[in-house]
Amino acid sequence: MKKKIAWVVLSSLMVLSLVIASCAPKEEEKKAEEEKAAVVTEKVEEKKVEEKEAVVEEKAGPQYGGQLNIVTGADSMGFDEVYTVAANALTMKLTHQELFMGDWAKGPAGTGECDWTQAIRKMNLYAGCLAESWEIPELGTVIFHIRHGVHYALDPNNAASRLLNGRELTAEDVAYSLNTYINSPRAALHFGDTRFGTYTALDKWTFKLTLPPTTFDDVGIVGDFASIIPPELEKAYGFPLDWRESVGTGPFILTDFVPSSTSTFIKNPNYWEKDPVGEGMGNQLPYLNGVKLVYIPDTSSQLAAIRTGKVDIIHGVSWENAENLKQTSPQLLYKKFYAGALGAIAMRTDKPELPYSKKDVRRALMMATDFETIKNEYFGGDAQINSFPICDVKEYHNAYLPLEEAPASVQELYVYNPDKAKTLLADAGYPNGFKATILCVASDADYLSIIKDMWSKVNVDLEIQTKEAGAWISIFWGRAYDELIYAAPGPIANIYICFWYVGHLLGGNMSYIDDPICKEAKDKMMGVSIMDPAAADAMNKELMKYVLDQAWEIPSPAPPGYHFWWPWIKNYHGESSLGFDNGYSYAKYIWLDQDLKKSMGY
Repeated sequence: MKKKIAWVVLSSLMVLSLVIASCAPKEEEKKAEEEKAAVVTEKVEEKKVEEKEAVVEEKAGPQYGGQLNIVTGADSMGFDEVYTVAANALTMKLTHQELFMGDWAKGPAGTGECDWTQAIRKMNLYAGCLAESWEIPELGTVIFHIRHGVHYALDPNNAASRLLNGRELTAEDVAYSLNTYINSPRAALHFGDTRFGTYTALDKWTFKLTLPPTTFDDVGIVGDFASIIPPELEKAYGFPLDWRESVGTGPFILTDFVPSSTSTFIKNPNYWEKDPVGEGMGNQLPYLNGVKLVYIPDTSSQLAAIRTGKVDIIHGVSWENAENLKQTSPQLLYKKFYAGALGAIAMRTDKPELPYSKKDVRRALMMATDFETIKNEYFGGDAQINSFPICDVKEYHNAYLPLEEAPASVQELYVYNPDKAKTLLADAGYPNGFKATILCVASDADYLSIIKDMWSKVNVDLEIQTKEAGAWISIFWGRAYDELIYAAPGPIANIYICFWYVGHLLGGNMSYIDDPICKEAKDKMMGVSIMDPAAADAMNKELMKYVLDQAWEIPSPAPPGYHFWWPWIKNYHGESSLGFDNGYSYAKYIWLDQDLKKSMGY
C-alpha cells in the first residue's frame, strides 16, 4: 500500500512540474535546460571517475614487499632438531634448509608432475638445495656437492646471528649436523635406520653419505628431513636452542616468537635462491618482506580469521568446513586434496592368544565394516575407501592399487557382508563372536561408535576406551596397547620402507607384522627407489595385492582436505609442503598483489 501511495504522489508532482514549465517564459526554459545539461554532464564525469577508481589494474609480473599471514593450529615446540622432532620445529621450515628440497618447477607453477599439497618424499621430484648436485657411485653411497655462495643469515640485531657473521656454509656443517642428529636420543634421525649411516665431509665442498643397501631409501630422510646447522651455536649456547639462537641459511629470519600466539619473520636479504620458473624466472627470492605464522588452536576461530582477511592462507580445512567457506566466502580460492585416512584400526597380530592373529578374523572385521555407508553418511559422499596404507595421490598414483584392479579376494573385503563375516568368525573358532577393546583419543570416539554398532551385528562387542592426548601419545609411541588402537596412518612419504608393515619401528607397524614376503619386497624396493622410483612404484602396487588381502589394518574412508587462500596471494596454487614435512616452504615463491587486496577492502 505504501508503494502505491508513493507512486501517486510522485505522479502528481510530475504533472504539476509540467504545468509550471509550460507557463514559463522561453528564456527561462532555455536556461533551465542548459543548467540541467550541465548537471547531467557533471554527474557522468563523476561516475567515470568513480568507475576508474573502483577498477584496479593488475600489475604485470611479480611484486616485492608485503607480509604473508598464515594461520596454523600447531605451535612450534622447539628451535633446533636436536631436542625437537623435526616435524615440530615449525619455524625452522622458513629459517633453515636441507640438502635438497621439493622441486617448485615440477609442481603447479611448472610441469604439474606433483601437487605439493602434503608431505611427499620422492627422489625424482627433488631439486638441489644446499647440495647443488649429487651422484651415486654404488648402491648405499651418495656423494653430495655442496652449493657455493650460501651464507648464514646475518641479523645485526641478533647476537647469535652476529656470532656467525654471515659466514658461508660448508660440507663440515653438513657432517656436523647429521652426526649430531643421529647421536641425539631426541632427534628424528636417531630413531630410524639413518642412525646406521656414516656422514663424512671429504673436503670443504664435498660430503659423503653411506647407508646399508637395505635402508638406502632413507637417503630421502637424510636429505629432506634434517636442517643443516652450524656448530658455533652449540658451543656458545648448548642445546636446546632458544628462538633467538635459531640461525640458518633459509629465506627468512625469525625476529619474534610469542608462545601460543605468533612467529614473525623478515626476509633474509642475503638469500641465495632465484625463482626457477614462471614469469618471475631468474628473480631474486624471496618476494615477501616477511611472514607471520598465527597460532589459533580453535577451528572456528581459524575460519573466522581467513573469512575476515586477518590471515591469507589456511591449510587442512575439513570437508564440512570447506563447504561452509565456499558458501560464506566465495572470493576465496581453494585446492582439494586427499592426504590419507583420518585413522585406521591397528591390532596386535603378534599374540597367538588374541583373535587378530588369525587372518579369517581380520577379514571378518573388514566385511563387518560398511565402508560405503560410512563414506556416504559420515563423510558426505566424498571419500576414498581404499586408504590403507596410502591414498591415491598424484605423486604416488602409479604405486597405488585401485580396488577395481585388485584380486577378487581383496575386493570382497570392502563390501559389507555380515553373513560371510559370521561364517569366517565361526571357521576361526569364534562362532559366538568375542569382546574387543580399542584405545583412542576422545575426538575419535564418535567414529568408532559407528564401528561398534556395525561389529555388534556379527557379535563382536567393541569397548571404546578414550585417553587424553598426552597419555594416548605415550601409548602410541611406546606401542603399549594390548589389543586394538586407532591412529592416523603413517605418512605417504614412507611408502618404500613399508612403514606400516615391516619392522618394529616406534610409532610404525602398529599391527606388529613380521612377514617374510613384505620384508623381501621392501628390500627390493629399497634397492631401486632412489635410482628408479618408477620401478619402485610398480613393485609397491604389485605388493598391495598381497598386503590388502591380509587385512592387517582396518582403514576409515579418507575424506578430502582443502587449502584456502585469498586472490591477492600470487604464484600460489594450494601448495603446503615442498618435499617431506617442509610446511610453509612455499612462502619464498609467493608475491602479494597489495593493490588488489586494498581494492577488495582489506
